[in-house]
Amino acid sequence: MSFSAQQFASRQRGLTIVELMIAMLIGAFLIGGAIQVFVGNRVMYSFNDGVARIQENARVSLEQIAQTARMSGYRGCFGSVGVFNNLAAPNNVRDDIVNGVQGYDARGTIDGDLYNAAAMDPAPGGNPADWVPALPVELRNLVIPGSDVLMLRGATGPVVPLVAPFSDPNQIFVDPGHGFVAGDLLVTADCQKASLFQLTSVGGAGAAEALVHGGSGGYSPGNGTTTWPTDQDYGFGSEVSRYQAYAFYVGQGASGRPSLFQLRLQLTAGGANAFVAEELVEGIDTMQIRYGVDTDNDEDIDNWLSGNAVVNWTQVLSVEVSLLSRSAEEYGTETDQAIYNLGTVRFDPVDDRRFRQVFSTTIGIRNRLP
Repeated sequence: MSFSAQQFASRQRGLTIVELMIAMLIGAFLIGGAIQVFVGNRVMYSFNDGVARIQENARVSLEQIAQTARMSGYRGCFGSVGVFNNLAAPNNVRDDIVNGVQGYDARGTIDGDLYNAAAMDPAPGGNPADWVPALPVELRNLVIPGSDVLMLRGATGPVVPLVAPFSDPNQIFVDPGHGFVAGDLLVTADCQKASLFQLTSVGGAGAAEALVHGGSGGYSPGNGTTTWPTDQDYGFGSEVSRYQAYAFYVGQGASGRPSLFQLRLQLTAGGANAFVAEELVEGIDTMQIRYGVDTDNDEDIDNWLSGNAVVNWTQVLSVEVSLLSRSAEEYGTETDQAIYNLGTVRFDPVDDRRFRQVFSTTIGIRNRLP
């Protein structure tokens, strides 16, 4: 018996098991390839995103520090002048505008040291003696061990000129629109001297407004010297500006991860000038600082020193800040076993799968450079 082509075609229906298995195998290969491409692209995207984030975090961090550091020690005049501190209960951490730059060096991070991080997300250190000099009360239980602290103080803009009358020992006068409010800490200067005081009230005197510096006015710390003696007389050419004080450090962020913080002196709702901690950037493992010091007063840097080795902080002309920035999340399979160089310090983080990179900048102190 024979079948015609038409009869054979009519009986050909569906696929055989062998054909189906071959099709499934080919499909599995295609799907596997697509998954591999997807996973590879996702890993690459995560890597690139992590790199971009740590670069952005480091850039923002260094810019914030540099902007404040450049003006540290400024006393209302580009030059070193003596400062009268008229505040009640003087406090060196808050008031020391003469030593506008000051550092606290973490033990174990001196030149050439290798510091091994104790944890991936370490808690702030409770022993102030783990830094040299020992951390003041304002910074205790805030800083992660193995990270330096940079303290910066000085007058900051805008600079407002004084106007007549100049003969009142209880107040100085400026034109309206100055922006100062009662409770502000201010610095007035004439390039021969400067005075630090708290503004207790703002009053009118014709076309000028009076900045009163008598007593406390209900603000803290208040003024210990309410009536200025003649050696604090200011005339034409004198200026007044706000006073600022900051500490930059690495602490434990809201997420539990290490972050760059600033401890900023500010007027609180209760009328007190107090230091308030503010988280700036997440993902900073450590900050290491060196100081360019002019030891022979020739306006040129003679040596770069760690904070523990600086004897006279008024001799600091430049600050070198190094940050170790890391990605927010772990990715891939490779463990980071690298040791990172930050200045002259070697830092070994806990081995994880995060990407890290060192960023450094050198900042000139404008008030002290020629």
